[in-house]
Amino acid sequence: MCEGLVLVVGDIVSTVSAAAGALSYQPALTVEVIVTAIFQYNGGGNNVSLTDGANQCYLSITPVQAGGHHLNVKIGITNSIYFIVSGSGYKAGFTGIQTK
Repeated sequence: MCEGLVLVVGDIVSTVSAAAGALSYQPALTVEVIVTAIFQYNGGGNNVSLTDGANQCYLSITPVQAGGHHLNVKIGITNSIYFIVSGSGYKAGFTGIQTK
């Protein structure tokens, strides 16, 4: 989603997936990002997880109202440990800040 963008420390990193696609964000090799919020429309079976490409650790999504879910977090991600939102194809997104 954010691939190809040239960002520097302090820049906001955000994206939203297409309705039918999964969302994945893996920073460039030397980049670190603090994710501050992950959100999804309807949340119908989507899974939010941290991964190293082989192993996954699932995170909780808390329903806030009909039609929307969000997860306020402070998760550091790198090129080695990043996050994915996969599942039934609902829109998803995230926002964060580049720290390195």
